[in-house]
Amino acid sequence: MESNPSSLRPEGATDLLPRLALCGNVFPGDTMGSVFSALDGPAQEFATRLRSQGWQQSLGFGLYFSDFAVSELARNPSKQKRLAKCLANSGFKPWTANAFPFGGFHSGPVKEAVFMPDWRDSRRPSFTCRVAETLAHLLMPGDRASVSSCPLGYGPDARRSPKSLEFLRRAQTGLLRLEERTGVRITLGLEPEPDGAFERVGDLAEWLQANLYPETPIDERRVGVCWDLCHSAVVGEAPEDALAALSKHGIPLSKVQISSAIYLEGGVSPEQVTRLKALCDDPWLHQVRGTLKDGRPFAYSDLPRLLDNPAVLEVIDQLRVHCHVPVHQSDFGDELYGTPWKESVQLALKAGCLDFELETYTLSALPSGYLAQDGMMGTMTTEMEACADALWPQDSSH
Repeated sequence: MESNPSSLRPEGATDLLPRLALCGNVFPGDTMGSVFSALDGPAQEFATRLRSQGWQQSLGFGLYFSDFAVSELARNPSKQKRLAKCLANSGFKPWTANAFPFGGFHSGPVKEAVFMPDWRDSRRPSFTCRVAETLAHLLMPGDRASVSSCPLGYGPDARRSPKSLEFLRRAQTGLLRLEERTGVRITLGLEPEPDGAFERVGDLAEWLQANLYPETPIDERRVGVCWDLCHSAVVGEAPEDALAALSKHGIPLSKVQISSAIYLEGGVSPEQVTRLKALCDDPWLHQVRGTLKDGRPFAYSDLPRLLDNPAVLEVIDQLRVHCHVPVHQSDFGDELYGTPWKESVQLALKAGCLDFELETYTLSALPSGYLAQDGMMGTMTTEMEACADALWPQDSSH
């Protein structure tokens, strides 16, 4: 399958150049206090550092709130004004938001709980619509934006449940009404993830067309797909297939999340096992896919389960781990590599996608060997420059 050039261009888009945001889930967002601390502190430092290096493009910011924080914000007009001021002070344009984690994303073990409550639970659409409402009121009539969410749930059950479809329809209707009131067009992007109800963009696109959109005109579709390149790499979905499926089924591509997974080839050495074990101390789920030396595929729901199975480690030929690693670097030592992403970005651009978001939310917990010499801040700015080089290769000032 081949995607139709420009077929994924956002409906109503008048701009010609792509835009790039930093995903705010790299910082805690469980309370508005933590959101303000991030915006006034490291986020502002990040923006200042980028501009000191000659950055001239618009600088997007992907808002991240927990359900508690966005509910707190909705009740407090003074905090709403403060949020707008914080973003303006740093020169951020908040054209996207991450509503996948419901809360507690940087505290304690998260694992599969990040999917909960899923789309069978009324709290999920309520949270999502509150985030969309917040985003709309930070923007101007005629702006377009996006909110990302979980791929219905963890495992297959949410995909089979009529409740999920009912609540997606509620979100679709709510976003259309929000646009009527504010003039801001917001697309909800469900984000396929390994072991989620949808692992692949193609499967989700087909399901949305068949179940949510059998008779909905394309220009009225407000629920689509957020394409996370790390997730696609882990499950082995070719970028051409993902984009072609979106085009074929008329599904909006809300944004591309630029991200890399870890992979290795040719067997697993003791040094690599030690390096992989060091990743297991963070709060998140690290799903595993790969191929054995006899050619058979294998999968584990979390990296520690694989590392506890030495017999399998001895016969691995290729391994892909869902752990977001810095995208500016491809070689992390001991023959551990980051999955490539630039080809996917180029194909998305050719297909008409304009919205891209850097999402390496793991930076605060990654072992130091994965970070730049000047730590998390230096890593973020170097990653952003790498993304800019892929999106605007002829613009040396970005």
